[in-house]
Amino acid sequence: MSATLAYPMRSQTYPLRPALMGLALAAAVVAGSIALTRGKGVAPAQADFNGSGLVDFEDFFLFAGVFGRGVSEEGYEPKFDMDRSGRVDFEDFFMFAEVFGKTALEGVEKDGIAARYPGDAGIERDSSVVFVEDFEEASLDELKGRWESVSSAEIMSFSDDVHPGSAGKRSLLMSHVGGRGNGGHLYRRLSPGYERLHVRFYVKFDPQCNPIHHFFHVGGYNPSTPWPQGGAGERPRGDDRFSTGVEPYGNSWVWDYYTYWMEMRGSPPQGQTWGNSFVRDPGLKAKRGEWVCAEVMMKMNDVGDTNGEMALWIEGKLVSHLGKGFPSGRWTYDKFLPGEGGEGIRWSDEKGGPERFTVPAGGAPFEGFRWRRDERLKLNFLWVLLYITTAPQGLVSKVWFDHIVVARQYIGPLSQ
Repeated sequence: MSATLAYPMRSQTYPLRPALMGLALAAAVVAGSIALTRGKGVAPAQADFNGSGLVDFEDFFLFAGVFGRGVSEEGYEPKFDMDRSGRVDFEDFFMFAEVFGKTALEGVEKDGIAARYPGDAGIERDSSVVFVEDFEEASLDELKGRWESVSSAEIMSFSDDVHPGSAGKRSLLMSHVGGRGNGGHLYRRLSPGYERLHVRFYVKFDPQCNPIHHFFHVGGYNPSTPWPQGGAGERPRGDDRFSTGVEPYGNSWVWDYYTYWMEMRGSPPQGQTWGNSFVRDPGLKAKRGEWVCAEVMMKMNDVGDTNGEMALWIEGKLVSHLGKGFPSGRWTYDKFLPGEGGEGIRWSDEKGGPERFTVPAGGAPFEGFRWRRDERLKLNFLWVLLYITTAPQGLVSKVWFDHIVVARQYIGPLSQ
C-alpha cells in the first residue's frame, strides 16, 4: 500500500511508503523551527541535494525517495548516506533535519582557499583561482600594465600599511582630495567569463574618509569591453550587462550591495532604476581605521529561470545570501528588507506609479536573480572603484586596498 503526499510548491505529488510519512511529519516539525540535535553534524551544502542553494522540501523528497536503502541495493546513492554507514537511515535524517531551512553557503567559511595559503603566499597557484592582485609590483607602471583601464593614477601610490596577517609588504593607497576630481579606478576583464565567482578583497578606510558614493564592483558585459561601461539609472536588458557593488553606504557607513540587473526595482518619482540594496542592516558598520575583509559571490542564473544568487561575507562571516526562494522579506521600492513583512510598495511600470501590496509576517520568499536572458552574458569584469562626489574642499580621503583574489570557490580571510 502506498500513500500520496501533496507538495504545495510543485504541481505534482510524491508517492511515499507509510514508513516515510513519519519523515514527512518530522520535516514539517523542523520547518516549524523545533530544534533537533541528535544528528552528528553536516554542512548545509551537503544536504542541498538539488543544488538550489537552500535545504528545503525539494531536498527532503529526494532524501525520502532513497530512505532505507543500503549500499548493495538498487537506488542507493552515497550523497544521501551522510554518515557513511552504508545505509540511508534515521541518523542521516537527523543530520538533514539539523540544517533544514538553511542556505547552502552557511558553514562554508571553514573550507576557504585562503586557509591553505598563510598570508596568501602562493594562492595564485591554486587551480580555483582566476586572478590575484597583491600590489607587490616593482612600480606603478607595472601595476597599471596588469589592468586594462586605469583612471586618475595620480591619486594612487604604494603603501607599507598592510594587514598583520599579510605575507606581502605593500598595499595600494588611493588618496582623494576634495575639489579635485571624483576619485579613480582599476578595471580589467576576467576572461573567458564565468558562471560563478567569488571576489575577496581587503580594504582600510581612513577615519577621516569622506562618505563614498560608489565602490568595489563585479559583473558582466556582453560583449566584454576593456573599460567600464555606463548605464547609471537604466535597467539592463538581460543580454547586455549586470553588476553588483559592495559599498559602505553614505553617511551611515554600513555594508550593502548596489545591484543592477534586468528585473531590478524602480523608485519614484518616475520609476528610475538606481542600484538595488538587500542587506539593510544598520549594525553592519564599515569599520574605519582598520583592515576589513570583504567577499562577494555571484552565481549566474539558467536562462529562463531566476536561480541566480549573490552572497556577502564580512570578516569571514556570511552576512547575506540571496537566491530563488530565500531569504524572505518585503520590497520597498528598490530596497529589499530581509525578515520584514507587512505593507510593501513597488514601482509599477505599467501603471506609471507606485503599487502597494501586503506580505505575510516575516516576509515573502525572495524571487531570485534573473541576471540574464542570453547565455553569452557571464561574469567577466572586476572594477576597483573609489568614487567620491561631495567631499569638502581640500579634505583628503584615504583608502587602502590589498589582497584581491578572484576564484571559482569560497576564498575566506587571510590565514596565519
